[in-house]
Amino acid sequence: MFRAGGTAAGPKTDYGLPAEAYKTRMIASDPAAWRPVACPVTAPTGGVTLEENSPFRVAMERNIDYLKFYSVDHLLYPFRVRAGVQNPPDDRPQVGFWDTDLRGSSAGRFMMGAGNTLRWMENAELRARLDALIDGVEKCREEDGYILAYPRIIDSLRSEEANYARAWFTHGLIEAAIAGNPKAYGLLRGHADCFNRWEELHPKLIYWSHNSHQGHIASTRTYLSPVGKPEDLQLAEKYYLCDWWMDDLAAERDEALWQYPLQNPHCYLITSFEAYLDHYLATGEQRCLDAALGAWRMIHDKWEHVGGSIAICENQWDARSGKRVLKHWDMRRECSHPPRSYYLTGYGHTGEICGSAFWIKFNQRLHRLYPDDERYVAEIEKSIYNIILACQTKEGWIRYHAIMEGRHENPKGSHNTCCEGQGTRILGSLPEYIYSVAPDGLYVNMYEPSTIQCEIGGKSVGLTQHSSFPDSPLVGLTVSTASPVRMRLHVRIPSWAARAMEVSVNGKKAATGNPGSYVTLSRSWRDSDRVDFTLPMELKLTKYTGADSVAGYDRYAAEYGPILLAAAMKERKANPEVDFSRLKPNPSRPLHFDVEGDSTHRFMPYLQISDEWFTIYPLSAKAK
Repeated sequence: MFRAGGTAAGPKTDYGLPAEAYKTRMIASDPAAWRPVACPVTAPTGGVTLEENSPFRVAMERNIDYLKFYSVDHLLYPFRVRAGVQNPPDDRPQVGFWDTDLRGSSAGRFMMGAGNTLRWMENAELRARLDALIDGVEKCREEDGYILAYPRIIDSLRSEEANYARAWFTHGLIEAAIAGNPKAYGLLRGHADCFNRWEELHPKLIYWSHNSHQGHIASTRTYLSPVGKPEDLQLAEKYYLCDWWMDDLAAERDEALWQYPLQNPHCYLITSFEAYLDHYLATGEQRCLDAALGAWRMIHDKWEHVGGSIAICENQWDARSGKRVLKHWDMRRECSHPPRSYYLTGYGHTGEICGSAFWIKFNQRLHRLYPDDERYVAEIEKSIYNIILACQTKEGWIRYHAIMEGRHENPKGSHNTCCEGQGTRILGSLPEYIYSVAPDGLYVNMYEPSTIQCEIGGKSVGLTQHSSFPDSPLVGLTVSTASPVRMRLHVRIPSWAARAMEVSVNGKKAATGNPGSYVTLSRSWRDSDRVDFTLPMELKLTKYTGADSVAGYDRYAAEYGPILLAAAMKERKANPEVDFSRLKPNPSRPLHFDVEGDSTHRFMPYLQISDEWFTIYPLSAKAK
């Protein structure tokens, strides 16, 4: 029997019923009762410049090359087909499934990547392509504002595109608008009005084939944009909010994640948690916040690999003998992703890059709500350095999985996969995670060499970060201002720091902070004032527990500060043994470690692994 509710004290939801048994809220609240929540900090949408050859800048420049792979005509193809507009010859065939069954998602992918990038780095060709794409979409616009690439006929919708493609296209229009395209918000508003009137589709949204929850974030992001209307959020309340699920998430019931009963459990569930936080920000509804926080704790504690990749990926429900059972997406092997299963190889379908992208966005929302809680920035940092940067090849192509042992996928070209779309989105937005802006100051969250120019207390203030992180632990900050400015500068003391960290101002000790906190320097700042500190980076080992344990042995992962290390091998070897006590820093290569007396293995940053055979968790040389 289905029972709505699942709090720690109340009845639990029966997750073994057909999808149609699980109902959405079906009512919308009165906007007059909403109590919006103000975040103490904002993420910058511009004004951050990356230093030449910095890790983030190199990744963004590679990403620009990736974004130029497809022509504007290729991206517009499904829109023109829907509108009955003649297409010029396509320079490449539409990619099976990713383009043909998720029509319009490739345009969304491009707009997400290009729109984010152009906020920080101007590129004439990328700008021209973005503007031409939006002009082309406008030409295919229907009179009532409809602009999506798929026909407005429910029976024609394929796979998950009703929600998936709409979410991607919504993200893309918002990013294009922020980047300065004058038409993007108008197209978004007209489309949202049309979508909000599409009453025949609404009751089907949460039950659509595969990952039906994905459309939720499109509605909440539209509402929170400058062109949002209450109707956007009310529609999301009626057809996406599930009170029974929120209660189980708040109660941290594991089944709410890995046995999610509507369609299939997936890392894409994180987009729902982003949307629940959006509801909380918009209305102040505590239930939405409690659900998001419960989901965060469960993922962090039970479905996150060392280094930051997300261990829950896609599963599917199957009906057998009148019962529902979970099966792995790979039909050769039936499995799912129960708590702490932590599969290490591609065979276990783990570490989808899009999961880490959603995790970054989820944690960014929490950081904006709780800027002094260092945990959320720590999650963003390790996800970027160990997953997002590691997913990008030297040529700029984007991998699908961040596997923990074996050999990396080696993509040749662009295929519009879900991980490419979300990967290019994060790669284009990298500068926005370095700093946060408060009304009375700045938060320094990450240690990337860069400069931010912003306004604090009505005055223009610049802050330049001098760093070779992660290769070096030395960091300096220089203030630039035309006249003295009263400002609170919050310097992050990372939770991975090996000990307390001293912070000096103009050569004199000013404060000491403990790991997992922020040091606040409140003073009147003058031009050229300087802040310096040394990050306490040391080697750390984490013991593996999971489905790929090896009987009779322990397995360990090594990290140096936030940087995940991989044991690279000259040739393929199953379950290699390493004596961790013999790890010695390589003096000529930062973040590289040799194994004394062992020439077959070396440890290097996971983000630098290319074609090598590797494992994150070698066996301990000492048997149990």
